[in-house]
Amino acid sequence: MKLGRAAFPERARFGLSLCLTLFLVAFLSGCDRAGPMGFRSGSPLGDLPPWIISLQDFGVRPDWSGDSARLVYLDALVGNVFEVELATGSRRSLTAHFPHHGFTRARYLANGALLLCGPGSANPYSEGVDAAAGAVGDRWHTELFYLPSDGGAAQPLDEPCFEGPAVSRLGMTIAWTRSDYPEELLFARSEIWTGRIALEDGRARIVDRRRRVGREDFYYLAFLETQDFRPPDDSELLFSAYAYKGGEVMGVDLNTGALTNYSQDWGYDEAEGVFPDGESIAIEREANTYTAVPVGDIDIWQLSLDGTAAVRRLTNFTDYAGYGANNPVISPDGKKMVFGLRIKGGDHGNADGMLLYDFEAARQARSETQTAAAAKPLSSP
Repeated sequence: MKLGRAAFPERARFGLSLCLTLFLVAFLSGCDRAGPMGFRSGSPLGDLPPWIISLQDFGVRPDWSGDSARLVYLDALVGNVFEVELATGSRRSLTAHFPHHGFTRARYLANGALLLCGPGSANPYSEGVDAAAGAVGDRWHTELFYLPSDGGAAQPLDEPCFEGPAVSRLGMTIAWTRSDYPEELLFARSEIWTGRIALEDGRARIVDRRRRVGREDFYYLAFLETQDFRPPDDSELLFSAYAYKGGEVMGVDLNTGALTNYSQDWGYDEAEGVFPDGESIAIEREANTYTAVPVGDIDIWQLSLDGTAAVRRLTNFTDYAGYGANNPVISPDGKKMVFGLRIKGGDHGNADGMLLYDFEAARQARSETQTAAAAKPLSSP
């Protein structure tokens, strides 16, 4: 049964509002509260395992091109969009040639164009000056844009978005979150929608809009954010339910509407990049912490999507005081992962550069370690 506002007495609403307020204050401030600190000094960059290399010391919110050859990323949490070719290291700006208020997300579409999220000119929270001139809009009040691959300007899609949208690799279907956050907390709108981008005479618009899930499906104890369509058939949408049981990785079946809780963990879990076989997803998880309010000790884990909630840890950056790892995205060929070096106490989603994780090199290293351990002679009694 879904509970509406009338079902909550005033005292219960106040208690729920207080809990969500505490959670979201931490979310907005970078989750900088007292908690477990790393036992190592220095930076994790000084002792990287052989399967992780530093890609560049700047850039946030990366996304892979369909051929796994390029990355698109932002130069700031609200900023310009750049693209880097991994084979050559060559970079180019994709948004500096037209005025805008900055962008908060950029994702490759199936046709090679980009789906952007950022403050719009009609947005009352925008500063009214283009990002190239040094002023940007507000990251929490944004809308969707279509950026064609022919070098034109971004086209508004007349649809608000909260944080990251999702894109299908199979076609022009997208998903996004409509949210009233952060003006309201307890009963703010938080809804996930899907639609399809249609092109006509060079102009883009969203058609076939459909509401998929809302806060009432979680008894209002969640704020939602879309993440990825689940391969191989994109019939399920993976998303995050913030504040719900600490933060959970969820899926909604796009045919039946059924919801699945994949993380089943009372700590903080956030859905990030899905693996191309659709059997697992990279997540942000608060390491060794089960507090009502997240403290910001974030590392990257691989979560199984078979319903067992099994996880495997991929990074150990929180071993170093003040650091973590975030925003992992998996290459479409499944061979690499790009992620950010998180600075604890900074803005939510911050990163001090991007790193590249080689899954084959990691498997080879584990195999060699296991072989060496098996060959080691037993100690004498």
